[in-house]
Amino acid sequence: MEQLDLNQIRTFIKIVQAGSFTKAAEVLRQPKSRVSRRMAALEKELGVQLIYRTTRQFQLTEIGRQFFERGRNLIEGLESLSSEISETTSEVSGLIRITASDDMGILYLPALLDEFCQVYPQVRFEILLTQSYVDLVKESVDVALRIGALKDSSLKVRKIGNVKSIFVASPGFLERYRQIEDLSMIHQWPFLSLKQQEKLDVYRDSDSKKITLKVKPTFSSNNPSMLVPLAVRGRGLGFVPEFLCREHIRSGRLVHVLKNLRSDEVPISLVTPDQKEVPLKVRKFIEFAAKRLKELF
Repeated sequence: MEQLDLNQIRTFIKIVQAGSFTKAAEVLRQPKSRVSRRMAALEKELGVQLIYRTTRQFQLTEIGRQFFERGRNLIEGLESLSSEISETTSEVSGLIRITASDDMGILYLPALLDEFCQVYPQVRFEILLTQSYVDLVKESVDVALRIGALKDSSLKVRKIGNVKSIFVASPGFLERYRQIEDLSMIHQWPFLSLKQQEKLDVYRDSDSKKITLKVKPTFSSNNPSMLVPLAVRGRGLGFVPEFLCREHIRSGRLVHVLKNLRSDEVPISLVTPDQKEVPLKVRKFIEFAAKRLKELF
């Protein structure tokens, strides 16, 4: 007992919290083999079995359950103390891994990260931009900027606002299609579509009533960022996220039309893996990013 290793106890706690050796290894950012060795060493040191193992799952023994309940308080208390001491003695530094959709990331992250690095120059960033879902734990990602409702309840979510799509068209397009406010004509106009959709659900601002419109896509894409420059060039009526076309509307390159119609509003959030102690660099970034992004959304 005099040689009991706190790292072994911490590994056991993380295994139970994660629900598997594999997930615990991901959380601890260690090889699964090391996690297994530490678990075996802890049981050998204690002289008791804490976990019944099978090929696909495990179950706590009674003594394992008791050891977990009391050991968890010990480990979480030490982690909290360590974090408090580090926060007062260490500068904000190190690598932060971020993921976002490519349209949102390209538009907003450069200025945001540049401003943050002016305050905390010892921080480095690795940025993963993709339209696909990213498993934050599996990919060791610290922060995600996500649009839409989140299905994974194990993540920590900080909502920063809402986004919606609106109808936009170029001045030249409006010259050619002067009956733009006549919804009965919309199926006759060139339309810029996501994923070749021929039906579009929109909502009226006046009463939130849902309306389904038939449209005729002339260009379609899996990424709305592709549709905005096509709308600027007059290639069709676009229904795109408002944040992507704000500057074009301000400059007059695009006109917001059918202003009483919009998409359903969806949340935009900063998301992190659920962990007891969030690193100081990540907490500082989330606080900074949330404040800046709330000003935009």
